[in-house]
Amino acid sequence: MSTVGIIAEYNPFHNGHQYQLEEAKRITGADQCVIIMSGHFVQRGQPALVDKWTRTKMALSCGADLVIELPVHFSTSSAEFFAYASVKVLHDLGMVDCLCFGSEIGDPHILGQIASILCHEPPLFKEKLNQFLQQGNSFVTARANALIHYLTHQEDLDIDKDTLIDLIGSPNNILGIEYLKALQKLRSPIKPYTIKRIGSSYHADDLQMCLSSATAIRQSLVNQPDISHLTHCMPKKALRYLAEAIDGCIAPMDYDDFSTMMNYQLKNATSSLLESYMDVSEGIENRFKKAVSCYQPISYIVDYTRTKRYPISRIQRTLLHILLGLTKKDFQAFVDRGYVQYIKLLGFKKNNGDLLKRLKRHATLPIISNVADSIPSLDNLQLRMLEDEMKATDLYNIALGNKYGTSIKTDYTQPVIIL
Repeated sequence: MSTVGIIAEYNPFHNGHQYQLEEAKRITGADQCVIIMSGHFVQRGQPALVDKWTRTKMALSCGADLVIELPVHFSTSSAEFFAYASVKVLHDLGMVDCLCFGSEIGDPHILGQIASILCHEPPLFKEKLNQFLQQGNSFVTARANALIHYLTHQEDLDIDKDTLIDLIGSPNNILGIEYLKALQKLRSPIKPYTIKRIGSSYHADDLQMCLSSATAIRQSLVNQPDISHLTHCMPKKALRYLAEAIDGCIAPMDYDDFSTMMNYQLKNATSSLLESYMDVSEGIENRFKKAVSCYQPISYIVDYTRTKRYPISRIQRTLLHILLGLTKKDFQAFVDRGYVQYIKLLGFKKNNGDLLKRLKRHATLPIISNVADSIPSLDNLQLRMLEDEMKATDLYNIALGNKYGTSIKTDYTQPVIIL
């Protein structure tokens, strides 16, 4: 019995995800598929369109066998921490044979070459990285420029410079490189596979007939809450769960739905308190405070604060960490002790008893299937991570109440999804 792992947000689950899931099982020969999925907040620092339990149902109904939650500290972190934490969970499950991910290039050899450079950081690369950082570039831009400079001076480069520039600037390639780097650092026996992305690009905001991006689907729902225009973009079962969420007034959710809470946080917190939160650095907290001299939606705060060094995604993540109260101190404690502190089940297929037995037999971390029952057995650091996760759900619920007058269940009251 072989198992393939996929790292995802499913925000929401669309035809491209269905294609990846089916191809992952086909090319790896895996019998079962485990998903590591973000919870109520995702890697670009935004709230998920729809709650994590609805997205779990989407995944399970479309071919996933087990869905495990990536804690909010890492689901909303930079690509490096997001990828490493996700791969580490798959590694700690002790039963995953393969990791399959999408990429724009579809070539694991080239991505592996780049991952090796980032993993070992040769002197020339480090020198150029520091040089580009000193010029005021963001870390992402500085690292990309350093990679281009380093690789174009290597005789065994398997790719031309223009293609290399496109490769390093593509979101799925960036994550793919980080996944491979994490596997190398962990010396994990998990074997990587990549599937070439088809259809719309990651950031494309226009709907296509069959293979639209999640970005386009989310944007379309802002303009047209009726989901009839999505029948060609999402699998029928996933679309049905999205329809139920919209009809039940628990979706869609948007970043600006959290504006009131964000304004309160920024206005009332001292600069020193803001500085204690994840990703707050170099006086960015002062720009945040200036942005809310009077009430402003989060989208305005992001636009006001963005700079060459701080792109939109970095600003959004930083603001979200302030809103959720995620501190640098706690984050570093989690990293120092192996990143994710437990395995929290979101859902599984009813007929997969063997998969759960293997999970319990091989996992090296505590398994949480019932929050209330698990709390007494957690140590202080594990409990701290779980409490932050529960708070993230509570804040998501508050925003739902403000927008629709409704709510979802909490981590205490929502049982594991079984389909």
